[in-house]
Amino acid sequence: MVRILANGDIVQDDDPRVRANAQHRENTSRQEFFNEVPNAGRAPPQQQAARPGGRSPFSELNQQLVNMGFPLWSLGNQVVEPVMSILLLFLLMMVGVRGLLLVGLIYVVSHLSQR
Repeated sequence: MVRILANGDIVQDDDPRVRANAQHRENTSRQEFFNEVPNAGRAPPQQQAARPGGRSPFSELNQQLVNMGFPLWSLGNQVVEPVMSILLLFLLMMVGVRGLLLVGLIYVVSHLSQR
C-alpha cells in the first residue's frame, strides 16, 4: 500500500518518513489523552510578543470605551464591561428577549456545572 504525506508526497508504507510521522502522531495523542502538554501554562514566543504587558485586544478596547465615557455596571457580583454591554445589546437586537434569556440560562448552567 501507499501513504500520502502531509506535503502531498505519495510513498510506500515502509518509507522512514511514514514511520516517523506515525510515531509523532502516537506521542501527541498520548499527551492529549493524559493532558500532559509540554510548556503548559506558557504562551509561545510569538504570542508573548504580540501582547506587550499581557493585555489582550479586548482589554485595550474596554479601556478605550471607558475613557470615552461608557459605564461599567454590576450584575450581581460580576462587573459588566463596555464590550460585553455592546455585545448584549447586539444579541438583544438579533435574537430578542427570549434568545437573550436562553443565552443567560446557558451561561448560568455552564458556570454552575464547572463548580
